[in-house]
Parts: sequence; structure tokens; C-alpha cells
Amino acid sequence: MNVAVTDLKPRARKASAGYTDFEHTGPGTLAGKFMRSAWQPIQRSQDLPAGRAKPLRIMSENFTLFRGESGVAQVLAQRCPHRGTQLSAGWVEGDTLRCLYHGWRYDATGQCVEQPSEDAAFAAKVRIASYPTREHLGLIFAYFGEGEPPAFPHIPAFVGEGRVEASVEYFPCNFFQCWENSFDEYHVHFTHRTGGMHPRYPQMPHMTYTETEYGILRRSETADGKVRLSPFLMPNVLRTIVPSPNAMQGHGPSVRDSYLMKVPVDDHNHVFFISQHVRIRPGEEAVYEEKHLRYLELRAKARPPHELGLEILAGCLTLTDVVEHPYLAVIEDVVAQGGQGTIADRSQERLGRSDTGIIAMRKIWSREMRAIAEGKPTKQWQPLLKMPE
Repeated sequence: MNVAVTDLKPRARKASAGYTDFEHTGPGTLAGKFMRSAWQPIQRSQDLPAGRAKPLRIMSENFTLFRGESGVAQVLAQRCPHRGTQLSAGWVEGDTLRCLYHGWRYDATGQCVEQPSEDAAFAAKVRIASYPTREHLGLIFAYFGEGEPPAFPHIPAFVGEGRVEASVEYFPCNFFQCWENSFDEYHVHFTHRTGGMHPRYPQMPHMTYTETEYGILRRSETADGKVRLSPFLMPNVLRTIVPSPNAMQGHGPSVRDSYLMKVPVDDHNHVFFISQHVRIRPGEEAVYEEKHLRYLELRAKARPPHELGLEILAGCLTLTDVVEHPYLAVIEDVVAQGGQGTIADRSQERLGRSDTGIIAMRKIWSREMRAIAEGKPTKQWQPLLKMPE
């Protein structure tokens, strides 16, 4: 069943009843099961060096993420089953992880392979959960669902010369607000007006949304006839063009082909993963690298966008007070989405013509959640093989 745009009448309306608990993604929830049916980004590749273990929290569950000395990343259960301590505090040895409490050691499949001071046969009886893990476009992905994981990669690599840059931003609100924001191209003209980040989109576009085998295709057309296509992959990936950070404007491309992925930490916080294709003109690589390193220095010195966004919402600052921040757009989005509350109350909203994309997406999510609740098959979402033309 496809969602037809013609079925979405552009009148003011309240959120519909039914399978609309999109916000809660913990174990056993309908939205959580839908999210777990797909590969999810969990970390930037560059933030996990070989021989390092880290705690991981995603969709209100805790895990252990480590990279073996061979360079392969792996996700295991959070705790050692011996006495329940946190495995991320242990030591990486080869491609195994040793618990710091009593030295039990686990391989990448979760199998216990050594237990000092125990009978040699005991280790073979102990196994912890292990989750499929892959890397692509500067990000580590993991699969937390049931059964065999879907095809990987589910998103195609960027085409053409250039470099891939991955980043991650923390948002102190529910992930679904950020996901809805992806469908709301109209917000660009107002939310991001403070720093003039979007000068190339001066006209309000006409947009249509069509369900596809991978998700939804948005077609945006401005009055001068310019058309832009943006594919949304279910349940939570968008590929689109976004401006470079304000501190990088004038250095390298002004806009970047980007994947935007919104992933719950828990029901009140999420992380926003971004993978971007940065096209640099031949001969300008060294200049760009210098400017990019300077940008990273500025980001490291600047206060985190989510902290500034919360202070703006508390009335302690205004957007004009932070206009020189190296990535102003993130602060603006934190203010807009965090301003809805940590979990938005959709029962009180009034949707109109500009919300057609959000309505279309919610209808698909509700349909899939209902199928899960009734024990019926969900749609077999396909990978995005290439950019639509």
C-alpha cells in the first residue's frame, strides 16, 4: 500500500489516533521494533581507535562497542555474565575483550574463550549477545533486530571526486522531532534566517511526496523551475543537499551532498549522524585542509550547540548572541526542535498544507507499527541503490 499525496488534504487537523506512539523506541515497543529492523549508525569510525572499548547506549538499551587490534569494530552485550560488571571498562586483547573484574574474555561472536581460575570446559558454556556490525561512509553501523540483518550497505556511496566527512551532533529531545524536521523544508526559511545560512533557497518551494520501495521521494520545485529530489529511507535516513557550516563558507563547496540519520539514545535524547561528500576543486586540497583543521579547532573551543540551544530556550541567550558560533545551524535546530519539549505533544498540534510530508511519513510509520502489533509482515524496504533522477 502506498501513501498517495492526494489523500492528504491540506486542511488544519489534529494528529490522528491509532498507532502513533512514534516516540518510544525501547525494547518491545512498536516504534523500537521498526527502528531495529534497519541498520543504525552508532559511532563515527574515527572516534573508535583500534584497541579501544566504549559504552554504547541506543534506543534505551546499553551495549559494549570495541574495535579489535585487527581494526574490526564489534558490538557486544553491556555486562559480563559472571558478576555483571560493565565490559567497556575492560581490555581489548587481539580481537577479544577481557573483563576487568575477573578476566573472563570474549571474542567478537560473544563466546567466552577464557576464564582464569575456572575449569577449562566452563568457558564453552558461556556466551553473551553479539550484534552484526559494519562500517560505511565514515560511520559504524550495527543491527539490533531479530533474524538476519537486511542488505548492507543500505545507502550507496557518494559518486565522484571528493572526500567523505562524518560528524555527529547531540540533541536534548526525542529523535522523532528531528526526523519530522527532515520532511519540513519550509522551516529552513525561518529557523535558519539568523545567520543567513541558506541564501540559495530564497523561494518557498512546491513539494510533493511519493512512497517508493525504499521510503519516500520528495520533489521540491521553486517558482523558477529548479527541481531537487531528496530520498528518505525508512525508517530514519535522509539524503539531501545541505549548506556547509557557516565557519566553512567560502572554503570548499558551499553545499554538500549529505546523509542525515537521527538515532535515539533514549526517549528524551538523540544523536544526529551526518555523512557528507565534500567536493574540492583540483589544486585547492591543501587550502581546504588548512581551513577544515581550523574549523575543527573552533568547534573544539566553542560550547556545544545543545548547551547553547537550551540556554536560548531558558531565556538566558538569544540567537543573535551566538551568531558567530562555527556551526550556527545546529543551534537553531536544537532551539526549534527542543522548543517542542523533550517529547513533543502532538495531540495539540494543528497541521496544514506545509506539513504534507510529515503526514505522509506518519501514515507509513503507523501502518508499519500496526503490522508489527498484529503480527503481520511489514513492507520489505529496499536499499537505495542510486540517487533518483
